[in-house]
Amino acid sequence: MRLKLLDSKEISKLYQEHMIIDFPKDELKPLNMILKAVEDGFYDSFGLFDEDTMVGYTFMVKLDNNYLIDYIAIFPEFRNKGIGANLLTIIDEQLETANRIFGEVEDPAYTEDEAQKSLQTRRLNFYVRNSCKDTGLRVNCFGVKYIILEAGKTHFKDKDEVWNLYERFYKSFLPEDKFNKNIRRLN
Repeated sequence: MRLKLLDSKEISKLYQEHMIIDFPKDELKPLNMILKAVEDGFYDSFGLFDEDTMVGYTFMVKLDNNYLIDYIAIFPEFRNKGIGANLLTIIDEQLETANRIFGEVEDPAYTEDEAQKSLQTRRLNFYVRNSCKDTGLRVNCFGVKYIILEAGKTHFKDKDEVWNLYERFYKSFLPEDKFNKNIRRLN
């Protein structure tokens, strides 16, 4: 399996056919924002291919030599076959020299709906089983409460270091008023 950088046409097709289904509306950035970020050079959108068939994807924000995994998903017909774990390994290999690789996963502690809580708990457990570590940092990002996880070979020393980088990522592409209104550290 391999990651392939997607062009704007492939990103648009993926967004319309999968991302709007794979992610809740409140967690999905508008397509035009994603395309602008790619054009501006601080966002990479990769398809995961098994030979010529796309089986999943990951979108990452990049800042210096640090990466924030923004979206990651395996197409439904390929789930529960170890491909998601393989994707995390491929990301680690592809970004082997990255300073930091980290991501957000919904915090099930804030969910009232039992089905949603179960899904969020399964997602969190998947990442932890596959070598991602809980940094201890909790954030509210556009109304969604997240646990911040880290991957890769280099790890944060504490929550303050995680928050400082997280804050830099969002401030790199959000106007200050939008950041102040929508991004908060919870602990």
